[in-house]
Amino acid sequence: MLALLRHPAQLRLLRENPALAPCAVEEVLRYDTPIQFTRRVAVEDFEVNGTPITTGQMVLLWLAAANRDPAEFPDPDRFDITRNRRSHLGFGAGIHSCLAIPLARLQGQIALGALCRRLVEPKLGADPPPYLPNAIHAVRELPIAFRGVTPRYPERRVAVT
Repeated sequence: MLALLRHPAQLRLLRENPALAPCAVEEVLRYDTPIQFTRRVAVEDFEVNGTPITTGQMVLLWLAAANRDPAEFPDPDRFDITRNRRSHLGFGAGIHSCLAIPLARLQGQIALGALCRRLVEPKLGADPPPYLPNAIHAVRELPIAFRGVTPRYPERRVAVT
């Protein structure tokens, strides 16, 4: 929701086309991944861009930087919910990927869809919002101001003949 509120045109696009919710979730994870980096221990010697890595050496992997790789994501600093790419590292990768990926995707789609559909004129209450101390890019709270909430189930008109 933070990325959508910071990019009102993208929020408007999602409101107008709720079918973009799956793409929006993927783009949020790519654009502002909650896990910015991870550590691994090299199990064999190898080289990265001319830098030797030896067996047993700790390596920091910057997932957030990989998610902004222009070779993988054209115009990577642009937040674009129509991007429709799942190749980000927001859930990790390989044997280190999140076990609950399908559930997390579904929860994100439901939450973003409901918030976009129901909140009337949402705006950030604080930018940047407060982050948790000693956490990896975790928002402590996301203050949002809004004018109202639309009904959960809009009125249904039934034609009586």
